[in-house]
Amino acid sequence: MKKILLKIFLYFLAFLLLTNQLSYALITLPEEEKIGKQVLQELSSKVEFIQDMELVAYINSIGNLLTKRGLDFSPFNFRFYLIKEDSFNAFSVPGGYIFLNSGIFESIESEDELAGIMAHEMAHNICRHIARRLEDIKKMQITITAATLAAILLGGGKAGEAVNITSLALAETKLLSYSRADEEEADRTGFQILTKTGYNPWGMVKIMEKLSQKSNLAIELSYRYLLTHPLPQERMSYLIDLANKYGSSNYSSAIISSDLYYFKRIAIKANVMSKDPADLVLRYREELKTKEDPWLKYSLALALAQQRFFKEGISEMEEALKELPCKPYFLLDLAEMYFNSGDYQNALVILEKVENLVGTDKPFEKIVYLKQQYLKARALAETLQTFQAYEIFNKLKEEKILENDPYFYFYFGKVCSKINKDGEAHFYFGKYFELKGDYKTAYFHYKKALSFLSEKDKMYNEAKKIIETIEKKE
Repeated sequence: MKKILLKIFLYFLAFLLLTNQLSYALITLPEEEKIGKQVLQELSSKVEFIQDMELVAYINSIGNLLTKRGLDFSPFNFRFYLIKEDSFNAFSVPGGYIFLNSGIFESIESEDELAGIMAHEMAHNICRHIARRLEDIKKMQITITAATLAAILLGGGKAGEAVNITSLALAETKLLSYSRADEEEADRTGFQILTKTGYNPWGMVKIMEKLSQKSNLAIELSYRYLLTHPLPQERMSYLIDLANKYGSSNYSSAIISSDLYYFKRIAIKANVMSKDPADLVLRYREELKTKEDPWLKYSLALALAQQRFFKEGISEMEEALKELPCKPYFLLDLAEMYFNSGDYQNALVILEKVENLVGTDKPFEKIVYLKQQYLKARALAETLQTFQAYEIFNKLKEEKILENDPYFYFYFGKVCSKINKDGEAHFYFGKYFELKGDYKTAYFHYKKALSFLSEKDKMYNEAKKIIETIEKKE
């Protein structure tokens, strides 16, 4: 991830060079979408995305809320992705693709802070700041940009080292930094998105303030966000002025996760997934020697499960649940541990308890219910109750917050293949690879789906349209 933003902008450059886009006009919206898909494909081959359905659904629920309430109109279909990486970073690429590192949760204490970062990145897209940066790239000398591109593509070997380091430094300076005007415009637009959605604007100020205090140690602390979003004192003053203008009395600090225990749990889960679980197990065990804390036991249980020490993890989780509030989502974590350990029967028993306890009135409760149903469907599939699993997956398919989760379609495809629904299986595998950015493999599965599906099926026509879209774009 150390050079990820540089790579992203260099892929934009490659796109411009390969398509001979030499005019000085802003790139078109279809071009932005194409670049965004190319970047997603590149990232999918270089980094690991968080697979936890609940975390993915939570991020997308906030994103969908910001889009639906915070924007009157958007030229982009915003998509949100969580990268498994232990550093504070968030970035957007053309076409409405927003990426967050899971390490971001270590610095964030409330939902409005998370929404603030997301709204800011959405604002950069809406204001088309990257399109303007591409305009600057076109004006750079081709020898400089080509040399920089060569250095990245050749990697760390002798050929790569032979490229002049000055061109790399120049590219990083030119390509990675938004201008002060860009940042102020994104701040203003981000505040508008936040407040129109109903979030407290001070959430953005609080998280930026935390990062500003760390700015002198940005590189050492891996706060890569600061390297491309500089936070001088005058910008902090500007953010505070904006927040004062909007006030705070009419806004909420949490819309999706109104339960404070729920947000803390989500943050801990993301943090545990970001770090080396072996280090965390040692750390948590040392801390537990000096203080009794159910949250520490909970964190230790998750870290042990990450290491696949399921027996110890389940034992620690059961101990933690004796002291933590009686909430269905904690039982859900225990059920997931049993599932991942291969004990599907015990997982199903606990999942039935969760289903009887969890409501669906509040947004976060609905996310918990969806995760419970998702795990239940997978456990049923593993215990040869495949038709029941198929029925649950079919119902879950209608949920908007799952439509950008590739792993949901992967497991749905596996279930379909077990009951000889080959057309549907290939269609969902196509969805999986399309969302992962692998359009060549997606195209193969969509074509296979057509060979099994009837022309009268709605899915047949949908697959045919996607195939035509991929053919045009390729």
